[in-house]
Amino acid sequence: MPETTESKTVHVAAPSGASQTERIFESAESEPDDEFWLDQGRQMLTESLASARCAASSLTTGLGALQGIYLGILGFAKFIPENIELWKKALFITPSLLWMIALYHCLQVMMTKALEVRLDSPTDVRDQTTELLREKQRYLELAFWWLFGGLLAAVLLVIFRLKM
Repeated sequence: MPETTESKTVHVAAPSGASQTERIFESAESEPDDEFWLDQGRQMLTESLASARCAASSLTTGLGALQGIYLGILGFAKFIPENIELWKKALFITPSLLWMIALYHCLQVMMTKALEVRLDSPTDVRDQTTELLREKQRYLELAFWWLFGGLLAAVLLVIFRLKM
């Protein structure tokens, strides 16, 4: 739930004698690293998120290659014996299903998200940067583990097939 920011309106006398209205936001005292976080907020939209999307894109490419190779082995090499039970045949699609879940998580990283960042608030920038990158990193880690699970399933199925 976003914080509400109190503001007050101050009437300031302009040099020409006319009155101007200035809006001042109440905020915590400045900290020594505020300028750093303001710079991070400016770079957040271009660098940090782009890095996460690039990692997800690379993982997606790897997943596509793995699925292509695996499905090629299943389809062209007659890897699955025709005389085994149907439920055993169905086991051979497990790696592809796990890789599809990994692909879903990669797509979650690459999806854009509407942000409302107040660049004049170091705390807001810091919190939003941290939360958004934490979320993207969580999706990347999940994608990695689903990819690993699919690889493990594929290896186990190859061993299973060789012992048949």
